[in-house]
Amino acid sequence: MTDCRTPFSSPGAGSAVTTPIALSLLLLLSQATSDPCYDPGGRPRFCLPPVTQLVGKAAAPCSQTCALPAASSGPARNGTLTLDLDGSFLLTSVTLRFCTAGPPALVLSAAWAIGGPWRPLWRRPAWPGALGGPKKVTFHSPPGPKTRIVASYLRVEFGGKAGLVTTGVRGRCQCHGHAARCATRAQPPRCRCRHHTTGPGCESCRPSHRDWPWRPATPHHPHPCLPCSCNQHARRCRFNSELFRLSGGRSGGVCERCRHHTAGRHCHYCQPGFWRDPSQPITSHKACRACQCHPIGATGGMCNQTSGQCSCKLGVTGLTCNRCGPGYQQSRSPRMPCQRIPEATTTPATTPVASRSDPQCQGYCNVSVSSVHMSLQRYCQQDYVLHAQVAESAQVSAASSSSSTSSSSSSSPPPSEAVGPEWWRLAVHVLAVFKQRAWPVRRGGQEAWVPRADLTCGCLRLRPGADYLLLGRAAETHDDDNDDPARLILNRHGLALPWRPRWARPLRRLQQKERGGACRGLLPPTGSPGPRN
Repeated sequence: MTDCRTPFSSPGAGSAVTTPIALSLLLLLSQATSDPCYDPGGRPRFCLPPVTQLVGKAAAPCSQTCALPAASSGPARNGTLTLDLDGSFLLTSVTLRFCTAGPPALVLSAAWAIGGPWRPLWRRPAWPGALGGPKKVTFHSPPGPKTRIVASYLRVEFGGKAGLVTTGVRGRCQCHGHAARCATRAQPPRCRCRHHTTGPGCESCRPSHRDWPWRPATPHHPHPCLPCSCNQHARRCRFNSELFRLSGGRSGGVCERCRHHTAGRHCHYCQPGFWRDPSQPITSHKACRACQCHPIGATGGMCNQTSGQCSCKLGVTGLTCNRCGPGYQQSRSPRMPCQRIPEATTTPATTPVASRSDPQCQGYCNVSVSSVHMSLQRYCQQDYVLHAQVAESAQVSAASSSSSTSSSSSSSPPPSEAVGPEWWRLAVHVLAVFKQRAWPVRRGGQEAWVPRADLTCGCLRLRPGADYLLLGRAAETHDDDNDDPARLILNRHGLALPWRPRWARPLRRLQQKERGGACRGLLPPTGSPGPRN
């Protein structure tokens, strides 16, 4: 068998119309013709490029073309011809013309590559008789989308002593139903793709239209490529089959390279360090604004992406953490730019003003009033542990008028008053009793006795209306004329700490231990001296 590869070309096109009138008519006709890939309403539809005469080439010349005359009695010889179509085409017909009577047998095959594999398209057995087959043989592609033949190479196998003169191959570009025009002479042939597809054969979607998977168009469905929803912040996207499945086949596009400081699958939120400006639409180039957090007042450069609020340090406030909050003042420390303003502690309005500058007060207040470690031993050594509130002026007056039990006086005691040269009497409201010793301490309005020297030296700082944890002694004597061991004594040996709600639970646990006998052996001596006049 001999392998004969000869270049073949299609017949030349007809002469072009060159008159100006013809050119004008053609221009008007082209403008009036609508796009075949879209219906009059602008909806995509299935379209195909026209059938044209394709140009084929063979790898090498054939020295036997028409070399054997019709009456030659030489031996029968077989031949193979391979045609290169210079691209992928949908074949419609193949015509073979011989210079003498045709060969007794023909086999036509197609392939994507010159090396195969080859797919047989048409097989013709040997013709009976001495003259063989006809001089012209035409193969037509069967109709139907499932029987379409797409090939880049054709191979003709024939036997006999006839020479092949010409071959005519007709077809159209393989555009997968997404183009109506094709540049067949381009290398490779390129379809003028529609439906937002791209590629030589419209075999993929454009980078910005990959919300659905690419599919070839059919007469029943055009399967156009749909744009990704990137809010005009990205020019390309990719298709994610898993997202498409989870969405029920509605969307599978993931935007890539989001611009304008946006992020997310649809470029629908702002990058870290930026926040969404509600005054701008999401499609605006200025939809995301920089946080602009203060480098000293903020804990970092990030902010809330919805409100733009930066994360401020303690005592700092403002959208960008640029000023001190109420109760704070600016400091020189970059770690703590705002420090709390010290609160002025005052004694009750009716008590003397404390003065620690008095030489007699030096070393007098020997008990810390800032903190205390409440161990079981300290708890057991106290006569009372109370949660009490120093009454306001109006409240104290009411409590004093309702709780006065003195039969020798017809008027109620004031909220705070001096009793003798060495004592002051204050009205307090007991809220909770955590410990009491010999004499019960009832809840509600009470009178607390404070030595004048303790108030003068500032050992006790009490504010009207504030809650305190009071630790001290209840069994004390006031004077020789009016002894009442149940009175509450607040002096420099006791404590008056600003109340913290978290103290209630551990104090209740200590109270339960006392009831179980844990304080036996830890009590102080019973003969402790009280205040003296």
